[in-house]
Amino acid sequence: MTNRVKKELISLSIFIVVVVAFLSGWYVIKPDHRGIVGELEENKFILYPIKVNPEEEPFTPEIYFLKNTKVSGKISSIQDLNENQEVKVWIKVFEGQYIAKKIKITKK
Repeated sequence: MTNRVKKELISLSIFIVVVVAFLSGWYVIKPDHRGIVGELEENKFILYPIKVNPEEEPFTPEIYFLKNTKVSGKISSIQDLNENQEVKVWIKVFEGQYIAKKIKITKK
């Protein structure tokens, strides 16, 4: 192999690594669900979809949150969470329940 071919292979390898890192990073920061907070109770709420297809049954999960659930956006505390706020939610499923790891308020 010539030096030029080696340099091109190295450049191509670096480009592939950067693209894979970018795509995997995007997948990690993408929220699991988006919706509107409804029926807010002590430690849970129903997440209603923003747009509803009239031909399909909407997915409205019951989201539980803990004291250590991270909150960001327009508010900074889980106690300031209100109904009808538009949110992005990152969850983990534990024993069939959706537990919020992070909630980001996008609109009041």
